[in-house]
Amino acid sequence: MRRPVDPRLNPIAVFVNGLLARNLCKRFLAHGVADWCNRANGFHLSSDELGRRRREARENGNMTMSSTGSGEVLVDAASGARRPIFADEPELASDPTEWPAIRVEQHRFRPHETGPSIPLNHLVVVHLEGAAEIEVADNGTFKPYRVGPGHISLFPAGAVFACRTRGSGRFYSVSLTSQFLINNGVPPGQDGLPELMPLRGVTDGVMKALCDRIRDEVMARHPNGRFYVESLGAALAAHLTRHYQRPSSNGQGIGGSKGLTANQLRKAVEFMRERLADDLPLVMIASSAGLSPFHFARRFKQATGSAPHQYLIRQRIDRARHLLAHTRVSLVEVAQQCGFCDQSHLTNHFRRITGMTPRRYRDRQGV
Repeated sequence: MRRPVDPRLNPIAVFVNGLLARNLCKRFLAHGVADWCNRANGFHLSSDELGRRRREARENGNMTMSSTGSGEVLVDAASGARRPIFADEPELASDPTEWPAIRVEQHRFRPHETGPSIPLNHLVVVHLEGAAEIEVADNGTFKPYRVGPGHISLFPAGAVFACRTRGSGRFYSVSLTSQFLINNGVPPGQDGLPELMPLRGVTDGVMKALCDRIRDEVMARHPNGRFYVESLGAALAAHLTRHYQRPSSNGQGIGGSKGLTANQLRKAVEFMRERLADDLPLVMIASSAGLSPFHFARRFKQATGSAPHQYLIRQRIDRARHLLAHTRVSLVEVAQQCGFCDQSHLTNHFRRITGMTPRRYRDRQGV
């Protein structure tokens, strides 16, 4: 019986391994030691890679969070991993079934460090008590700031940042989804994605008053209802885009020059939300934005991170969650009102997105 040949002694293997080693050495020398080391840092990602992770961040934002830690989500700019923005349970938090586009959380803070990260939502942070020294990097360079009670910071959705905090105290945050900002902060007819400027430790009486009223609603257990809070949120969105929006060229599409404009996206989303109970073929949704189905599907995913049919299903599940939490209509009727073929179709998608069946979800809401 012949003894197996050591692959290291095989002349073909030696030749191939030599080529691989030489190519790796060339690549290493071409990029330089420093560049290779910096690839673990989110600020050194290529624009294409960073764009991909921002799209993944938007998709992950539609997923259900775990029951531990904050409900606000960050995406690690280097690894793409999703994690709660605050590790500790909030002292105060809004109910996402009541206000799906607006979230309030109140936390205590202590010295901590956050690596390069991407917020999923536009996050307004209002400092309540205690003094803190923070260093924030919005473009890779850390700058020091001092914040105290009444100061406000803004972390725009999709903008990479890192921070180091010294001190302790208490703060609360109000976040708006990107879609809510587009729907309420962009005047009709204006194209282009509203890109907000980051703010650190500023004073703005109007912004603070609006955020305080939204927080008061959470503390009082929503006595004035969803319409009141969304009206406050709409005023906050308009204030942000009017005073803290970066200048941008008209006609620039969301997700790039060839993406959907804000006006096209608004029309398509409104068209879907007004007809959730109907059978909506792609050609009808695309026509609402004035595009062919092919171009609309590609640009819609570029703008939102989701294909049109995925986005439509999530909107239907959001409607189902509201009906389950606030009405006693049967599951069959919920399925019909939300555009699902039958109760089984509703249950399959509901379990996939929320992690539980519609019946169990209703039971947990105490309806």
